[in-house]
Amino acid sequence: MKLTANRWAQWLVYGDHYSLQLEDDGLLLESRHHRQYIPFSAWDGQLTVSRGLLWGTISLTGYTDEGDPLPFEVFGLPWDHAQQAGQTIYRHYQAYIARYQKRLAMIRPSLLAELDALVNAPGYARVTQLRTAQQTVLNKLEGEGIPASFLANLDESLATTLAPVLQADSSWLKARNQQWQAAMLNQWQTWFDQVESSPLNAGQREAVLTDESHTLVVAGPGSGKTSVLVARAAYLIESGQAKPEQLLLIAFGRDAATELKTRIKTKTGHEVNVTTFHGFARQQLAEHEGKAPIISPLASDETAKSAWLTQTLAEHWQQSSTRKAWDKLHQQHALPLDDNAELSACAHENRLHTWIWSRLSRVIQANTTKRALTDRLASFDEQSALKNELAVIWPLYQAYKQALKAESAVDFDGLIAKATKLFQQRKFVTPIQFVMVDEYQDISPARLAMLEALCHGKTESETQSPRASLYAVGDDWQAIYRFAGADVSLTTEFAQRFGDSEICWLTTCYRYPSTLGGVAQQFIGQNPKQLSKQLDYARDKASAKTPKSIKVITDDKLEKTLTSLEKKHAKAAQAVSVMMIGRTHAIRPDALESWQNAYPSLALRYTTAHASKGQEAHYVFILGMDDGVFPAKPRSLSLDEALLGKNEELIEHAEERRLFYVALTRAQKQVWLVHQKGHASPFVEELKGYL
Repeated sequence: MKLTANRWAQWLVYGDHYSLQLEDDGLLLESRHHRQYIPFSAWDGQLTVSRGLLWGTISLTGYTDEGDPLPFEVFGLPWDHAQQAGQTIYRHYQAYIARYQKRLAMIRPSLLAELDALVNAPGYARVTQLRTAQQTVLNKLEGEGIPASFLANLDESLATTLAPVLQADSSWLKARNQQWQAAMLNQWQTWFDQVESSPLNAGQREAVLTDESHTLVVAGPGSGKTSVLVARAAYLIESGQAKPEQLLLIAFGRDAATELKTRIKTKTGHEVNVTTFHGFARQQLAEHEGKAPIISPLASDETAKSAWLTQTLAEHWQQSSTRKAWDKLHQQHALPLDDNAELSACAHENRLHTWIWSRLSRVIQANTTKRALTDRLASFDEQSALKNELAVIWPLYQAYKQALKAESAVDFDGLIAKATKLFQQRKFVTPIQFVMVDEYQDISPARLAMLEALCHGKTESETQSPRASLYAVGDDWQAIYRFAGADVSLTTEFAQRFGDSEICWLTTCYRYPSTLGGVAQQFIGQNPKQLSKQLDYARDKASAKTPKSIKVITDDKLEKTLTSLEKKHAKAAQAVSVMMIGRTHAIRPDALESWQNAYPSLALRYTTAHASKGQEAHYVFILGMDDGVFPAKPRSLSLDEALLGKNEELIEHAEERRLFYVALTRAQKQVWLVHQKGHASPFVEELKGYL
């Protein structure tokens, strides 16, 4: 059936539609310049026939693929024919609907089965599962020629029921998972009460049960993150969601890995692969390449490193062009050597070796061309000085790479890169389904690239579907290893980096009182680029009678304070722990051993602020809280710092603030900030405003 305006009417309507033709599955509209097809699946069956002075007009509304209304009008039609056409089109549309309702009835059970499978999944339902169900439902509808947007016209009840899947509704999925978690909390209540020495709190239980493709557990100081890692591994095994060989736990240090491994074995009776990044890389390369890679002594032996560098420098300085570049730096006082020292006699100098390795290590980590490094330096105002440093480091880098090649060995950065390439190629099947990482805030881009290759490496169909989930536990407020290549933005921008993600919060602190925590939180919370969180404190609540947990003293009062502590704990059954923390090893008191003899009730020890991470003591003294010491005095930009990239944090001393926060939160009872008279650090002055 086709209805068209006469020539005069066509001329009058000009650019508007003047012709309507009924097709098997839709309507074809024509104007002088184009044709418009409206399938019945993009129409709701409603049309209006209106009468003008001379002709009739048919009006209807189509819909875009996004469901937006799209009005159409056909002008200049004979009135009596237009009325009849409207009735014919409606009958034809109803027949079309009936045809597709029969098709829909055939697949209705399987569509509902997809929803039921998601609702009744035997665990936490991930966004990827929702998206897979969505695609399956869409494919089934498409197989019957039914657009998802047309489903409501065929069966409004079914469309409403399937809406969460069709729209991949994340809020619906979250509610579904909350219901599942509530059921599991009830079912496993006794287990959660007993899995660790103390019952897990609500936040810890939620974190254990959360199982998104990418989960970040933000764990404040003393909030029990290790308990969460142990409990999660045990829960996955004991609930039958994972076999021991499907778990991988990665810690940054051997001691932390050993502790986790032992505690999981004690809880479950099973051996789980708990290792370091380098340990895991070596395991996998040994398993899938037939032999373990050889680690060069240049990576693992300080004596070998020093001997190699001494010899290499001596050889390089015999070359005229190389010697000129080094002499230039020496004349500019850029090297950590005495101004009057003869350069040729300094090849063995430890200070020079430290200077070189800090820069050489960063070039090794970059693993790129000299041109690429030069381009990276071009954005800095100090690019001329930085390029001078690169000019002397680059030949050493080439010699270093040649030395590794001659040994058929790799260093630790090469170990990570080699494992990453292995995972990206995906030439083997791994049983690993759950990857858990401790101290995630310390992760570097290279280490994360290895994990992403493991979790997202190619499948046989060449797609990038996840193979294992990533469960990261850490605290951006305690990110203190930028100098070693760590990137705090990998934590603070976790949700943006991984769209399919969930963030859990461990905010109950068990280590120190609120009088200490409140001040520490005010201080660290000044950085707007960090994750915002509000901690609470399980041990006590502040009151008018609660003594201050943070005190400021000058260094001449230190021994008097130690004497007072000794007197207070003289009758204690065992010595109380006292940690002395300094920004560097140079702050270590010369009198530490004599103090230990003088104060037998106190177990004294010294550590740097970086090394204090993960430790705790009853009392803490942070020494050297002097201007220019802590925070450390800003240095002129060096090659190693420049190759880390520009620091985008919006607050001065961002890393030093986090380092101070780490030191501050080691204490269980009380902290003393110790400084020289008249030289208090700006951190001390700031804290005074919070006390």
